[in-house]
Amino acid sequence: MTLTSRTIQLVLITLLTAVPVAAEPLFGLPLVCPKGAICPIQQFVDLDPGPGARDPWCGTKTYDGHKGTDFRILSMRDVTRGVEVVAMADGVVKAARDGMADQLVSTDQDREAVSSRECGNGLILDHGDGFETQYCHMRQGSLRLKPGATVRKGDVLGFVGASGLAAFPHVHVTLRRDGEVTDPFTGLTAGQACATHDAGASPKGLLDDKAMTALVAPDLPTVLSVGFADGPISDKQLASVGIPNPPGMSSQALVGYIWAINLSKGDRFTLRIEKDGQVFTDQTTDPLDRSKAVYVAFSGKKGAPTAGRYRLEAAIVRDGKRIAAESKVLDLN
Repeated sequence: MTLTSRTIQLVLITLLTAVPVAAEPLFGLPLVCPKGAICPIQQFVDLDPGPGARDPWCGTKTYDGHKGTDFRILSMRDVTRGVEVVAMADGVVKAARDGMADQLVSTDQDREAVSSRECGNGLILDHGDGFETQYCHMRQGSLRLKPGATVRKGDVLGFVGASGLAAFPHVHVTLRRDGEVTDPFTGLTAGQACATHDAGASPKGLLDDKAMTALVAPDLPTVLSVGFADGPISDKQLASVGIPNPPGMSSQALVGYIWAINLSKGDRFTLRIEKDGQVFTDQTTDPLDRSKAVYVAFSGKKGAPTAGRYRLEAAIVRDGKRIAAESKVLDLN
């Protein structure tokens, strides 16, 4: 059979249309959250191209100029235990840095000490086709790979830390496509219209199905912990040393607390403690005067607590509705 030029053209067209188009890589989560723990997202990418700040859903879970997604762990105690940071996709290590101390930043002096090294310990992975991921604030001495090393999706890169400009222990991940910062959950870049997140409209991002489960409800806060303490308690204390030991009968006070992230202006906290079924304390806070990345509310009484069963009911109230609630029981004998 003799093939004419017309026949050859048709054969080539058929072959070309049969070749699949290379799909964009689907990225996984950047850390392995320990069983029984929570590793919530505290900050998303800032998609406001100007001086303001908005997350990909036109919410407030970000701040001006934030170029990544922050996956947090509870405290520096968890940094010591070790939470693995893993490659979000196959790639090659492009750059790496280690050797910076893990220290939560809280003062201007702390910030000056890490100037120009805000990312802390971390690395950059080149995934090809214009994609790269950058991992920041990793634990000192934990990085396992050097530039040029090849990694597979899910390979351990090191551990979550608090190096660089970190106010809480977390891994910050920036995803870039052709040099442009891109939100991994929605695929959006700065200046694009907000995404929606409801039962009828799921964001079409660059993450695999398992990673997308981390996106619980971007418009709602996350409760980090609810419990009892032996006195007033703060976010700085909780982030530094972790969940406190419960009070005993020799303690100088009994306090119930709720620790939460990503609160909106106007949110309130309710804390009700009952002792053996009777009201011990019952408090509702004033509305928040602005959105807050993290907040601790507490209520209780001074003096050594007496024996009995104490039950704490703590909730976050928005527009008159309880949008998050947890309880905790403490038995003193």
